[in-house]
Amino acid sequence: MPFRVHPGNLEDLPLCTAIQWQALASNPFWQVHFPNGGTQDLQNCMTYHTEYEFNNLDTYVFKAVDTSRPDDILGYAKWTIEEGNLFSGADAGKTTTGEQTITTQHETATTHSPSFCPPPVADEDSNDSVFKAWLPEVMDIRRTYLTGTRTIMLDDLCVRPDHQRQGLGTLLLKKLVDFADNRSLPCYLESTPAAFDMYLHQGFRKVDEVEIDLANWTKGYGMYKTVMMYRDVSGALHRQRDETM
Repeated sequence: MPFRVHPGNLEDLPLCTAIQWQALASNPFWQVHFPNGGTQDLQNCMTYHTEYEFNNLDTYVFKAVDTSRPDDILGYAKWTIEEGNLFSGADAGKTTTGEQTITTQHETATTHSPSFCPPPVADEDSNDSVFKAWLPEVMDIRRTYLTGTRTIMLDDLCVRPDHQRQGLGTLLLKKLVDFADNRSLPCYLESTPAAFDMYLHQGFRKVDEVEIDLANWTKGYGMYKTVMMYRDVSGALHRQRDETM
């Protein structure tokens, strides 16, 4: 089945959000964070976020399709070029109180913009306390790798469950690294352990990890790990070497 990757457009974003919920439905962190699943209100809110980023930031969306059904999106990737000055200022990156200072380009643009007004989400649909517990350590790591130089941050890479393990994730990831190599930019991402090897083969390296015990919020869950990975500009050389071996 021939697959191709094309630039996404604004009209594609609601379907990309639906694919994200399908792909992450079995993810333990998402299950605890969003106990009622991908409600329509949540999907509307997340689509609004993505549309705002797409229109107002240096954000890119690429979609994977079957060439015989080009309107049927099978997966997508979204990334943003962070400018490297996101953590400047006396209050940047404070994480000691649990109330995280706004520091990423996404959060700065959305939180500080009077035009940003996402649709409401019911309190019972989003367990924000688990996210706030996870976020401070993650933001400390982001500050290390997103400060001082322009860097591509991979926000999402999701494939529909019925098309996983068919090479679509790798196809989308190659689009990202080609994009980065053509601009001589490093990349940063946060991975589940399951996707670790795919990123390694494209020149990423593990730089840190964050673990959180989800049992503190929901019985029956355990430790959840997020793996931080970075790809230097020289990552292109590692990828070329791996592909010739």
